[in-house]
Amino acid sequence: MTKIKENNWFLAYVYFYLFVTPWHFSKSQLSILSAILLLWSIIKFKKDFLYRLKEFLFFTPTILLFLFILYSYISVLWSEPIKDGLEHVNNFYKYYLLLIPAILVSLNKESALTGIKILIFSFGLYSLYSILIYFGFFNSDVYGFQSNNPTGHLRYLVSTQYMVIAFFCGAIFFYYLKSTKIKILFLLVSLLSFFALFVNNSRTSQLAFFLIFLIFAAIFMKKYIFNLKAIAIFLVIVISSIYFLYENNKLQRYKTAYNEIKNVFISDTYIGSLGVRLYFNKTGFEIFKQNFIFGTGPLDNRKLLENKQKNDPKYLGDNGKKRIINHFHSEHIDTLTAYGIVGYILIFSSIVILIYKLRTQSLYFYSSLVVFLSLFFNSFANKTLSIKPLNYVYIIFFILFAIIALKNKKEEGAI
Repeated sequence: MTKIKENNWFLAYVYFYLFVTPWHFSKSQLSILSAILLLWSIIKFKKDFLYRLKEFLFFTPTILLFLFILYSYISVLWSEPIKDGLEHVNNFYKYYLLLIPAILVSLNKESALTGIKILIFSFGLYSLYSILIYFGFFNSDVYGFQSNNPTGHLRYLVSTQYMVIAFFCGAIFFYYLKSTKIKILFLLVSLLSFFALFVNNSRTSQLAFFLIFLIFAAIFMKKYIFNLKAIAIFLVIVISSIYFLYENNKLQRYKTAYNEIKNVFISDTYIGSLGVRLYFNKTGFEIFKQNFIFGTGPLDNRKLLENKQKNDPKYLGDNGKKRIINHFHSEHIDTLTAYGIVGYILIFSSIVILIYKLRTQSLYFYSSLVVFLSLFFNSFANKTLSIKPLNYVYIIFFILFAIIALKNKKEEGAI
């Protein structure tokens, strides 16, 4: 990892900020730490602050991200009332205005890679924390944790996405990095994250894991198709994941999901966790078709969803008691309905172009592919960019990869 020069407390603080952000210890954590980060970066770089930031204003992925954030605020104008829409956007995006410029100006290519490693290491520690809960630690009336759902203080839809990313990125770092000590460290992170993922409850993250695994298996198929070690690793991962699901009674959740799908197609009733997700997707597409280009505006889409649930007798809710839920449980649908095809294209294309710009260097390309495939697949049936701290974590990954991609572009242009 990058060596922190003597007395370079600023860089140490940036790394500390990256390490603790995924843990989200308190509601005020991000606001306080981000404000300190921005102010310190302005003081440190002074006149260079705007110069450093300006180069990202001409870099396509960051331009598109900035346009999406700007468009999100503009879309408040067709929310009813505007005040509610603005409050909703601010709730998730206002700290982007602090952390994005601060990180962009503070790190170079080498320190950005170190930042990614720190995030993955942080995920690995959270996986260890989850495993300790699974084995009975911290389980008491004081902490309120349970061995059968060892998610810790973060919701499992958040923590399991960390575990998916940490498993694959840990394996990629093990494969590509040179230092033996660092390779061993990330191998351990990968193994801990794998175990933690399959003793937790999130079917969506587990399915995302399998889909990403199949994509990477296909990518490396030509190179390793007759490699017995690669085949053995493939089989061990598949068999181990199924074994952990079976041993911890998690396969029952997949059987329940199957029955909920049958209810939809046989009796046209929407009940249970997966049943309501199908209902939300169906309703979301109806809302999207009516607001195709610009969307309903932030929060209005969720109000329409709530009204639909209240007035539809076929909707029974996740608990069978017609509980009203105020989110589509699909980030894709939430974005499409709130911001229309315009907003969706801005955020989607920013990510695709960023990954493409990293394609010439395998370590960065595959790491970015893992992070954003996790975002893509989990967004079909879960919140991602509209739940804290997950939205901040994904944006930080975007910024770190953008720093690396821009520096790569400059290096290639200089050759």
